[in-house]
Amino acid sequence: MFKNLSITLTIFLLFSSISCTTIEITESDAFDAHRTITPATFDVNAFNFQQHTIETEDGESLDAWFLQRDDAVATVLYLGGNGFLMVKSRPLIQAYATLPVNLLLIDYRGYGLSSGDPTVRGVQEDARSAFRFITSDAVPQTDKIFVHGHSMGTFLAAILTEENSVDGYILESPATEVERWTKRLIPWIMRPFVRFEIDEDVKAQSNSDKVASITTPLLIMGGTADDVTPIRMAEELYEKSASNQKKLVKISGGGHNNLPNTSLYRQSLREFIR
Repeated sequence: MFKNLSITLTIFLLFSSISCTTIEITESDAFDAHRTITPATFDVNAFNFQQHTIETEDGESLDAWFLQRDDAVATVLYLGGNGFLMVKSRPLIQAYATLPVNLLLIDYRGYGLSSGDPTVRGVQEDARSAFRFITSDAVPQTDKIFVHGHSMGTFLAAILTEENSVDGYILESPATEVERWTKRLIPWIMRPFVRFEIDEDVKAQSNSDKVASITTPLLIMGGTADDVTPIRMAEELYEKSASNQKKLVKISGGGHNNLPNTSLYRQSLREFIR
């Protein structure tokens, strides 16, 4: 998920004697990267589909889809989670198809047809390159720009919002910060016996710090049944947000990846962007 990720879990098993098991998760293990060859499975009539290649400043080539409509009043840059691929995005595209927006999707480096291997700094550069793309002459310009991050992508959306002038940002199924997030993955009864050693680039990722200083309008959405990034994290980010225009939407029964299938998700996007 992030650069130079080397998480060592040392689990002390308390039985008749104490034993120690160490599981090392390397950076390559942390990304759910896949390869694909075609976007042909998607055919949403509301959009004019365009496939682009975005060049990053550090020499990688990102596969990107720009979905355009003639009545667009805004452009949305979507930054997916660790397992996101554009070919998996039909529910998201269908949710946005009801809105007068252009939509840019990218596959991070090492995913899909994009070159390279994913790292923390690498995917941050991917996000910045995508933002430069939607504000360039390469695509039609609109009056408003929004950034939308899901899960891991919420860290990227917050970074872009902090660095640029945007009209709003959306955090879907967000985490507060990486260190707390990893601790929540371990049942409370085992926490005294589990040690995480997290690379500093990974540990530095914090949405809590970002939202506390960003005054841009904010929409946070989370599912009450999300067992990856619990809804309490979304609530904490809402409470810490410095924005005067913020909204927290809790989708009853929603999980980590299925929120775009709900009517409340689509309604919330529509109200926020319009």
